Amino acid sequence: MLLVTFLISCVFAVHGTKTTLHVAEESDLNYLIGHAGNEVVQSLPESARSDLVYSMIGTGEHTNLVKLNKQNGNLYTAELIDRESTCGNRELCSINLKVALYSSKASYFEILDVEILIDDINDHAPSFALDSINVNVPESTPVGTIITSVTAIDRDSTQKHRNVTYDAQNTEMFGLQVTQTKDNVPVASLILLQPLDRESREAYSVLVSAADGGQKSESSEINIDITVTDVNDNYPQFGQPSYNISVQENATIGTIVLTVTASDEDVRDNGRVTYGISGETTFFSLFFMIDKYTGDILVKGDLTRISGEHFELEIVCEDHGEQPLSSKVNLTLSVLDVVNNPPMIDVNILSGGGGRTSDNLTALVPESSETGTVVAFLSVTDRDTDDNGNVSCSVSGREFELQDVPSSGYIIVSRLPLDRETTDKYDFTVTCIDAGAPPLSSTVSITVLVQDVNDNAPVFSKKSYFASIVENNEPGKQIVSLLASDKDLDNNSRIRYYIQGKNLDFAIDSRSGALKAKRSFDREHTSEYEVTIVATDSGFPPLTATTTVFVSVIDVNDNAPSFKVSHFQFFVLENMPAGMKVGQLSATDKDVGVNGNLLFSVTEGYKNTIPFIVFQDGSIKTSETLDREEKDRYVFQVKAYDLGSPTIVSTADVTVRLVDDNDNAPVINYPNKENETIVVFSEKTVGSTVAVIQANDADDSGPNSDLEFSIVSGNEQKVFILDNTFGTLRINKEREIQADETFSLRILVSDKGYHRKTAETKLNIILKYVDDTRQSDGGPRNAMVTTSVVAITVVAAAAITTILCIFRRNAQKKKKEKQNRAQPIKQSQQVVPIESLIYKPVATKQVTFTEEKELKKADMTSSTTDHEDLDNMELYNSTGTSMFTNSLIECKTKMLMDDCSDDSDCGTNYDSGKGGSYLDVYKLNRMRNLGYFGPKRPPIEKMDANFPAVTLKLTPYTAAQTFYLPTHTCDTWTLCQTDRRGLCLNRPSNVFCPGCYEETDVLKDDGRDPDTLQAMTSPP
Repeated sequence: MLLVTFLISCVFAVHGTKTTLHVAEESDLNYLIGHAGNEVVQSLPESARSDLVYSMIGTGEHTNLVKLNKQNGNLYTAELIDRESTCGNRELCSINLKVALYSSKASYFEILDVEILIDDINDHAPSFALDSINVNVPESTPVGTIITSVTAIDRDSTQKHRNVTYDAQNTEMFGLQVTQTKDNVPVASLILLQPLDRESREAYSVLVSAADGGQKSESSEINIDITVTDVNDNYPQFGQPSYNISVQENATIGTIVLTVTASDEDVRDNGRVTYGISGETTFFSLFFMIDKYTGDILVKGDLTRISGEHFELEIVCEDHGEQPLSSKVNLTLSVLDVVNNPPMIDVNILSGGGGRTSDNLTALVPESSETGTVVAFLSVTDRDTDDNGNVSCSVSGREFELQDVPSSGYIIVSRLPLDRETTDKYDFTVTCIDAGAPPLSSTVSITVLVQDVNDNAPVFSKKSYFASIVENNEPGKQIVSLLASDKDLDNNSRIRYYIQGKNLDFAIDSRSGALKAKRSFDREHTSEYEVTIVATDSGFPPLTATTTVFVSVIDVNDNAPSFKVSHFQFFVLENMPAGMKVGQLSATDKDVGVNGNLLFSVTEGYKNTIPFIVFQDGSIKTSETLDREEKDRYVFQVKAYDLGSPTIVSTADVTVRLVDDNDNAPVINYPNKENETIVVFSEKTVGSTVAVIQANDADDSGPNSDLEFSIVSGNEQKVFILDNTFGTLRINKEREIQADETFSLRILVSDKGYHRKTAETKLNIILKYVDDTRQSDGGPRNAMVTTSVVAITVVAAAAITTILCIFRRNAQKKKKEKQNRAQPIKQSQQVVPIESLIYKPVATKQVTFTEEKELKKADMTSSTTDHEDLDNMELYNSTGTSMFTNSLIECKTKMLMDDCSDDSDCGTNYDSGKGGSYLDVYKLNRMRNLGYFGPKRPPIEKMDANFPAVTLKLTPYTAAQTFYLPTHTCDTWTLCQTDRRGLCLNRPSNVFCPGCYEETDVLKDDGRDPDTLQAMTSPP
C-alpha cells in the first residue's frame, strides 16, 4: 500500500477535463463515437503522447453501451443503442464516463470526464393499440355526440418526434375532434354530424390516420367500423284493413280458418311481432284459438255445438321493443250448419289438479296413490235419437279403466300402482261411438302426470372421495366438489350438504357441495383428514345420505433443514494424505419427498479457500496435506439445502482442529560450527556452569517440542554433567591437571514425540591449567579472570540472541497463520452422481458417556488442553450422536506398540480441543512407562486407580450381540458387535478383545497375555 501511494505521489495528475460527444441511437455496432480527450492529448508534449494509455474507470450507468480503445482513446458503440430503452422519455439522455489517461515515460496521469449524448431519431411511428375497432351507435343518437375516441402513442423520446396529428377519411356523417390529456397526449374523438336512420343505412367505416412531426414523418391507421343499432320507431302494419270469413260446422279441430299477417321495418325484438284477439270471450276461446307467432286462427273445439253463430272481434299485432308498439284490425267469423252431430264428450278432472290444453286434458295423480284412485269424470251426450244417439265408450291402454256411473256417465280410475321414477306420464284416449249407420264417434285425449313423492334418498356419485390440498393454503380454498343426486323432483330432489359434527377445519357450500378449507393447513402437524359429509333433500320428511372425504395435505417446501448443532468440531492429524475423512455433517428436514432430501456443501464465501471438500452426502475430507505449524485450525461455514422448489438453505459453522505430529527435528543454536569451542579454567569448582546448550523445536508445544539434552561421547571420565531438561552443562567433579586438557563432547538433543527426532552438535572444552602457587603474579590471574568474564559475556549474549530469535520466530508464525486464514486455498470439488449423495436423515442411536469421577489433577499438570473449548462445544460423529472417540489415541497406540510409521492409516482424529494432542500423548507416554501395554501391564484395578473408568450407557443396535470392552487408555469402554454367526464385526485396534462376548459382560484381568482375558458376569 505504501509503495502504491509512493508511485502515485510521483505521477503528475490532472482531473476535471470534460469532453462532450454525440451519438445517434440505432447506430451500428463498433460505430466511432469520437475521441475521449483529443484536445487534452493535443496539448501534451510529444514525449507524453508516444506511450499514452487510456483506461475506463468505474462502471457508471449505461457504460456497457460503449467501449474504449486503450491505445488510441477512441470510443465505439459496444451494443445497439435504443434511446427509449435507455432513458425513457427524458429530453436529455447521456452516458457519463471517467477515462484515465496516463503515460509512464512522462509520469503523466489525468482523469477525463466524458459525456456522450444519445440523440433521438424518429424511429417510432405513432401506433394505435388496435388495427380496427367496432362501435355500435343507436340510430336515435343526437347530433354532436362523441361516438368513440382513439389515441396513437409515439415511443420516440423527444417532443419533436412525438407531436402526433390525426386525419380522418369517409367523414360525411362524422367529424374528428382532437383534444389534449393532462399529460399532453393528443386524443382523437369521432363526433356525429348528421342524424342516423338504420332503416336507410346501418353501417359506416371511418379511417383515422396518425402522423408524427419528424423530418421523415411516420404514420399509422386505425379503421373504425360503426354499426347503427335499431330503435323501436316503426308500428306493425297488417296486410289488409279488415277480415270477414266463414267456417263449416264439420271443420275438424286444428283446421286453419284464417292467417293474418303484419310486418315491422324494425329488426330483432323491435321487428318481431305477436298476435292476439282483443275482446275475446270465454265462449269463443272454447272453439277457436289464434297462434300468436304465426297469426293462424284454428278450430279448437266441436263447431257443431255453435252452428250458425257469428263473432265480431279485433285482431291485435304487437312488436317486442323495450316500449312495444301495436296495431289492430277487425275480424268477422261465421259458423255454417251443414251435417248431423257425433257424440259429445265432456271430461271433468277430479284428481288433485289438472286442466285443459289445446288438444288434450291433463290430470295430476300422486305416485303414492292407491289402486282405484279416481282420475276424472266423463259425461257423453248425442243430439241424435234412437241408434244414432245410443253411445258406448272405451279407454286405451291398461293402466286406467272406465267405470260406469248409472244415468250420469263414467269415472276413470287407476288399475296399477304408480311410480313416477319409472313412468312419470301416461297418455291415453277415451273414444265414444254411437250406433248409427254409419256410426259416428268422438275421442278425447287425457294425460295423467304422476306427481312426485319423497320416496328416494339422495345418492352420492362416489362411496368415498379422495382429495388433496397443498399445505399453507389460503383459507377458503376449494378442495373437492361433491355431487349427490336424487331421483325425486323439485323440493324432494333439492339437496343440501352439511358436515357431520363440529368441524373447525373444513366448510362445505350447502348448495354446490364444494368442500373448502376454513384455515391454512400444515402438513407437518397433520397430513390427513377424514370428513363425513351428509346430503339431505328438502322433502317431508327429509331423506339423507352420507359419504366420507379423505383429504391428504400435500407437502410444500416450507421447512428449512435443521442441523443437529449450530457448530460442528472435528479433529484431524496433520501430514495425512489428501482424501482423509474429517467428519460427517448431519441435518434433518421436516418436509417429505424431494423437499426433505438434503445435500450439503460449503457456503459460497468459503469455496476454494479451505483445504477441505464438503461432499453432498455431508462427509468432509481433506483436499491436501495439512501442516499444523502453518495453521492449527480452520473455521468455515457449511450449508444444507433441500431439493424442493424453491430450495431452502440452512448453515452451520465447522471448526477443524489440526492435531500436531512430530514432523520437525530440534535445531541447535549453540554450539554450532562457527562457535563450538570454549575455555574453562581449572580453578572452577564443582557445579559451576560451563555452557548452556541452546536449541528449539518448530512443533507445537507439548511432547513434540519438549527437548531432552544428553552427552553421547567425550565425557567418559564424567568430568561434566548435562542437565537433560534445560541443557545446562556443569563441572561434575574436581580434576587436577598439570597442563591444558581438551575435551570434545558430542551433544545429542531430542524431542519427546512418538517418533523422536534428534540433532547433534560438538562442543570442544579446553580445561585451562591454572598454577595456584603463583599468588604474587597478578598478571596471569587477572588475565584468567578477564577471560572468564569475556566467556560468560559471550554465553549470555548468545542466550539473549537465541531468546530474541525464538520470539521473532513465534511472531512470524502467528503472522503467517493470519495470512493463511485470509488467503484462499484452492479446493478441488469432486462430482459424483447426485442419487448416491442425497442425504436422507434417519433416526439416530443415542450414546452418552457419564464420567464417574474426574482425572486426578496431578496427572493433568502437563496438559495444555483447552477445557473451555470442550465445555462449550459438542463433538459429533457421522450420525449426529454426541460422543468422544478415541481414534487419535488408537492411532498413537499403534505407533507405540507396533512401531507404525508416520503414514500409518490414522486418518480421522478427534481430540478434546486446542492442544488436545499433547494430553493424549502425555497419557500414552505415562501408560507406556507404567507398563500398560504388552503382557506385563498392571492389573485392571491399578489401571482404574490411575485412570478412572467411564460407565457407558448405550441403546443396542440390531446386531446379534453387543458387549463392552476397555480401551488401551482405560478411561473409556468401547462397544463391540458381532454378526448373527458370532463373528466379531468391528473389533477396534485399541480394545483388549480376543473375541466376542455376550452383552453386559466385562473382562477380568488374570495377569496373562491380553488374548487370554476371560469374561465374567459382574464388574471387578
